[in-house]
Amino acid sequence: MNFSKTTKYGLLIALALIIYFVIIDFIGFGNESWLSFFNAAIVGFGLWQLIKKVYEEKRGQFKYMEGFTASLTAGFIATTIFTVFMAIYLFEIHPELATELKQQITIAGEGLEVALLLFVFLSGVATTIVASLVILPIYKQSWNTKEIRSKQKPLNQQA
Repeated sequence: MNFSKTTKYGLLIALALIIYFVIIDFIGFGNESWLSFFNAAIVGFGLWQLIKKVYEEKRGQFKYMEGFTASLTAGFIATTIFTVFMAIYLFEIHPELATELKQQITIAGEGLEVALLLFVFLSGVATTIVASLVILPIYKQSWNTKEIRSKQKPLNQQA
């Protein structure tokens, strides 16, 4: 796994999520929690691009776990950065938005800050895992890579 590639895609995904959120808040829809559904499309597209790059580098020796690890790492980086951004934005830059979101989302207890950030973080992690599991089968044609088949000595091949 190329860690610099996963870091790059994690940063790009986080940047895209931040830009998207700032735009929807700027036009007055920041309090519409259903618009966070499009975060999944942004994350999915970024992870698809990353997995495609990993696949193109490996071609005949692409391993499912390499793609899965790369996408999980990039998604975790993006989710962490976006959660930190949301913490700063919701509680320092635009605290009224946090109050509006609390009215839409049922949160037990008084820990508004922690609950909202936990919601953002867990949504990002869940989206990353699901998107990775949906995208990877597109590139993984078989569990038997050429490397594995060359190491095995099938009975139908002569020595």
